Parts: sequence; C-alpha cells; structure tokens
Amino acid sequence: MAGWAARTGYELATLIPGVETSEPRPRSQPTLLAGDAEATSHPLRTRMAELLAESAELGRDEARRRLYDAVVRSLVPDEARVLQLLAHGERYPTTDVVESTFLGGGDRVVVRNASTVGRAAGVTLTDAVPVYVTRLVAFGLAELGPEDRTLSTQYEVLVADETVVAAARTLRRPRFVRGTVRISRFGTSLWQACSPKPPEAEIPATP
Repeated sequence: MAGWAARTGYELATLIPGVETSEPRPRSQPTLLAGDAEATSHPLRTRMAELLAESAELGRDEARRRLYDAVVRSLVPDEARVLQLLAHGERYPTTDVVESTFLGGGDRVVVRNASTVGRAAGVTLTDAVPVYVTRLVAFGLAELGPEDRTLSTQYEVLVADETVVAAARTLRRPRFVRGTVRISRFGTSLWQACSPKPPEAEIPATP
C-alpha cells in the first residue's frame, strides 16, 4: 500500500501545475515515424527511394559512369577477355544446338550461343563460352546477327568444339543454327570508357 501511495502521489504531482517533485520524470521513448518504421522493415524500399532521389540530381556524365560501373562489376574475368577481343570490331561465328521435333512442336535448344570467340580470347572455361556470350548479349555489350558465309571455315571448327559435340551426342536429331556475335554500340562506348589501355593503344572498333 505504501508503494502504491507513493507512486500515485508522484503521478498526481506531475499532473498538477506548480507542484515540483524531487524524483526525475520518466524519459519518454522516441516514437518511430512511419517512414522510419518502413525503412527498418523494408530496406529494399529505402534503397529504391534513395535511387529515385539521386536520379533527380545526377548529370549525364555521372549517370553514365554509374551505369558502366554496375555493368563492369557484373562481369567475370573470362567475359572481360571476350569483350576485349570483340572490341576489335570483328564478327565471330555462333551456333545453337537444337533438337528437331515432329508434328510442329518446335525445336528444343540444348546449347545456345556456342562460339569460337572464347578460344580466340583465351578464356579459362571454354565450356562456359555459351554462357559468356549469352550474358554479354543480355548486358547489351554484344549483339547477335545472321550467319556470315565468309566464316565457313570457323563454322566447321565450331561444330567440332567439345561442348557442341557433347550436346549433339545427346540428341537423336541434332541441328545447328548458325549466327554471329559482335560488339554492340553500347559495348563499344563502355569499352572506350573502361579499357585499361589508353585510347591510342586500342585498335579502332568498327562494329
């Protein structure tokens, strides 16, 4: 009862104007604003809000630098080697290994974008070249084109590639769809901005 009376007396004293008490007032707890709570529970929303705010202030040069930086950070070393070779402006053969089906069911692609560009660039994982080419195209750094009949010898070499041969052996009716790959306009501008060599040391790219 004594404790209850003491607490009640203190609470009443704090409510009556002009009445002082020697006991410190309890400190109020900070109140989370709606935005703060949202930021704590949804960090991705916060990051998106930050990007939108930054976009209102970025100039063209800084926006381009940020884009190049994001793309370059996404590349693996072998892909950088392929991009360096493509920057010379030449086309390289590609082939898709597909299985023909009956009754108009469409072809099933087993290997997409196999190419001689990987060996020419000296990549470490030659069996991953189809993945490298596909990723470079997805990043907008390279572009695919139709078959180039002047590359007939390279197409023959490509059909004998271990990755292509292994895929073809798994199919009853393998078919090879020829194409080409070359650097894109975006890939050219990125390489010119990010090449570790000075511009005068680079072979001019003419995609």
